[in-house]
Amino acid sequence: MNRREFIGTAALAAAGGLTSVAEESGGVAEVNTYPVLSGPEFNGLEGAIAPIFTPYRKDGAVDGDMVGRMVEFLIGKGISGFYVGGGTGEHVLLSVDERKYLAESVIGAVAGRAKVIVHVGCTYTEDSVALAKHAEKAGADWIASLGPLVFGQNFDASCYHYGRIAGATSLPMMVYCWYRELDPERERKFFDIPNVKGLKYTGNNFWAVQELKRTLDKEAVFFVGDDPHLLGGLTMNGVFSGGIGTTFNVIPESFVRICRLAKSGRFVEASPVQDAANRIVKLLSRSSNFSYRKLAMKHWGFDCGFARSPFGRPLTDGESTAFLRELNAALGELG
Repeated sequence: MNRREFIGTAALAAAGGLTSVAEESGGVAEVNTYPVLSGPEFNGLEGAIAPIFTPYRKDGAVDGDMVGRMVEFLIGKGISGFYVGGGTGEHVLLSVDERKYLAESVIGAVAGRAKVIVHVGCTYTEDSVALAKHAEKAGADWIASLGPLVFGQNFDASCYHYGRIAGATSLPMMVYCWYRELDPERERKFFDIPNVKGLKYTGNNFWAVQELKRTLDKEAVFFVGDDPHLLGGLTMNGVFSGGIGTTFNVIPESFVRICRLAKSGRFVEASPVQDAANRIVKLLSRSSNFSYRKLAMKHWGFDCGFARSPFGRPLTDGESTAFLRELNAALGELG
């Protein structure tokens, strides 16, 4: 790159509002498109975070050893954190004791090398409170929760639900907006709750998230929760700090690369990576039977078992063989 090209690149970065870093790398000014947060609770909480699958042994029990093996694999691929016991982890299909064991297994395997966010959302608020207290005692960095499930699906009940959970520990808490309309003026009230300092947003109305962030009078971290829209969210300069998505378990290097490229403003380079990753996302999403997504981990040698009913059902040998053949071919094209 010649001097004129360099000046042009720097001007574009400045025009886009990118935060300049003093150092230069390879003749190109480095930038940071992620929000700059000063609170110690945000340190290291960025990039690609995997909502780890819950693996089962043949007898149906949670397989703590397999959890440890997957943690090692994902950290080795550059995953910066783990979201434990969320939808990908089959949350309410596990007992409270199983969820505690899952959290302990992940936290123990991570051993401080990555951030751990424990999802504690339950149908019964007091179960969520118990899980939140356990997460803090076990050594989690953050807790998170969906709004009320089945009952109390209104704003007042949500505020009470989140307030009880957030007030149960000293941990920062992340609320989870999952495929529903996000109203910035309404949602900002969640952030009036002490300890609520983050949002996992699974949707694609990034303008609404940007508007929500603008209304807040305290620091908060935001994550894209919809795999195929990761790059789209990250182009909203200064809004999102990374992503949390199911497919991050299966092709971690792709999503780690998207996050790293986007952070440094290299969106053109990140675009084909997202495009290729979306082909895998489409394959994994083709069936509503979540067992197919868990089966994808067999490509890497991790047998997670099948998803619990009604989220999934067992697959026949023929179904498994056919799917893995198709997945392996798709991953071969991914490179």
